[in-house]
Amino acid sequence: MVDYDLSESALVSLVVLALEGQKGLRLAQAGTRSVGDVLSGRRSRPVRLEREGDSLTVDLNVSVDYGKPVMEAAKEAQKTVAEALMASTGLKVKVVNVTVVSVEYKEPNAA
Repeated sequence: MVDYDLSESALVSLVVLALEGQKGLRLAQAGTRSVGDVLSGRRSRPVRLEREGDSLTVDLNVSVDYGKPVMEAAKEAQKTVAEALMASTGLKVKVVNVTVVSVEYKEPNAA
């Protein structure tokens, strides 16, 4: 049997790909910082992963479009990310924590 390991960057790439098709929600820009990040001095990253054996905890910082129900968008993101990681890696996803760090207004005719 061959033993393998998945790097954190590979897991983050899976999260990014899972969220690409979600309308009205995107990962926050790297410069966006939550209050917790400022107070703790942590660098802001839109995706943080914690791996314990065969299970994952995922923390996401996202932006939601104005007019999109925030709770609905967060629940969709949780489900989409958990399903994508479990299907792609076989790892158990304990929890997907979603923090909405901004609500963005998009002009109706903007590209």
